[in-house]
Amino acid sequence: MKKLIFNLLRSSYPAVSLFFALFILLSVGGHAQIIDNRLGNAFSEEMYFNQEFLWQNKIKSISGQLSVKRPNRPIQKLPDIFVFRFNEVGLLKAMDKVSSVLHLVDSLRVEFKRNDLGEVEIRKETNPRGILTTAMLYDDQGRVNRIDFSKAENRSLEPGTLDRGTPILVNSESYEYFSGGDHISRRRALNNYGLFYSEKTTMRDSMGYIVTETEELVMSGRSVTRSYTYNDHGWIDEIMVKDNQSNPSKSDQFYYDTLGNLHKVEYYQENELIREIEVLYTETMLLEALIDHDLQNHDILITKFSYEFYP
Repeated sequence: MKKLIFNLLRSSYPAVSLFFALFILLSVGGHAQIIDNRLGNAFSEEMYFNQEFLWQNKIKSISGQLSVKRPNRPIQKLPDIFVFRFNEVGLLKAMDKVSSVLHLVDSLRVEFKRNDLGEVEIRKETNPRGILTTAMLYDDQGRVNRIDFSKAENRSLEPGTLDRGTPILVNSESYEYFSGGDHISRRRALNNYGLFYSEKTTMRDSMGYIVTETEELVMSGRSVTRSYTYNDHGWIDEIMVKDNQSNPSKSDQFYYDTLGNLHKVEYYQENELIREIEVLYTETMLLEALIDHDLQNHDILITKFSYEFYP
């Protein structure tokens, strides 16, 4: 049913040119997939595309247009769009987004400044209300050891114009790293005052795969554990999430094709399927669409993708 709904939208979008289709088909001979799910965070992180795939296939930008199918109503094209913009080696350099809630439409621009190693040093988010800046510092092992969050409010009273006020440091966090023995690592988070408030413990197996991640909050005593299982290919098969403060247990289950392309994610709460995302690809393994089905309100959100390439 969901694929039938998506097919109704196909005629509204241009196909990839034959030249690029042949180029991508040859490039996909490697092991890179366009969706990067090596950490099991596809669709939950801001950017979930595989840098190697983007670089190999000279992808300059990926745009998404959203539509929704609600029960007993026709498909509605939403004003919501987003555009990921990449540099020549596949690193995200900017993101533009238009989103809507009810009849309100909001715009967002995110820009990334990177160091010589490609790590994000500054993430600047600009919206009609002002500018939010996240600055990150790294240690000599490439681990984040400090994050500063700042904001500058928009002082302009005219719609569509931005008059940046004085930046104000809102919050700061720092991190300390420890080895807990073979295959165990710990990261402590400290607040503005240098006080320890949470600890994250990661356990890996002998092959380096993450087995569990547990985050403990000092003041509340809350502990959240994520347990990972893998299929025969070493791809993440399931992530189980348990909270010690009586919150419902959750699990994310991942399904792949024989090449490792992610085809579906199912989200469970207390063993009840509450949401699923189906992934559709073009013949050349470009991401064609996401079909996101909310099984609680029965809405189906459809994201259709288009591409721009470097010469």
